[in-house]
Amino acid sequence: MMTAKRKRERKELVANLLAQDWNVFGTLKFINGRTIGRHGANKLLHQYWNKVDRTFFGNAAHRQKVRVPRWCFAHDGSDSENFHVHFALLAPIKDIDHACCILNAVWDQHHRQTAPLDKNWITPVWDRSEVASYLTREYWRLGSATLLDDLSWNGTAGETMAVFEHAQQQARIQRAASPIWLRQAQQALKEQKAHYLEKNALFVWERS
Repeated sequence: MMTAKRKRERKELVANLLAQDWNVFGTLKFINGRTIGRHGANKLLHQYWNKVDRTFFGNAAHRQKVRVPRWCFAHDGSDSENFHVHFALLAPIKDIDHACCILNAVWDQHHRQTAPLDKNWITPVWDRSEVASYLTREYWRLGSATLLDDLSWNGTAGETMAVFEHAQQQARIQRAASPIWLRQAQQALKEQKAHYLEKNALFVWERS
């Protein structure tokens, strides 16, 4: 049972999340979250986010610390053994759907241990309160360790990211995620959106 202290801390964390600017919710899974191990998983996650930052911002990711604003959370699943990561982020380009597809395609191609497109979940945010609650749902068990500070970043404004939407960025995106992978990611996104809308339609119907 969650202690009063952790309930209060989680409430504060949710409030802090809702005060930030983000419009994408994501889940990054592994081929086997039960055997990947935290050390191996963290290494792949660091490499992934570094690649994402370089894809969108080139050398500025390292030299000027222009990175995708993101808040990453560790989850162990219902059995406490299936490690995966959820995140909220501010899309680095105007086309939010396209940003979701790029993020999924890059993760899929990242390593033999990262999950395929249809096993991850990266979509635009429909309900910020619902997302914030979901991101922090394992706070009762993990406490502050659920927030992955070393993977998160909150130092880049949307106006700064907009400056990088040009031909060079498009070229980097094409190198990071081929058109074939992006088309497959678009299909995965379409199915995830349909699943979300169906789930919420059922929720409303059951309570009508």
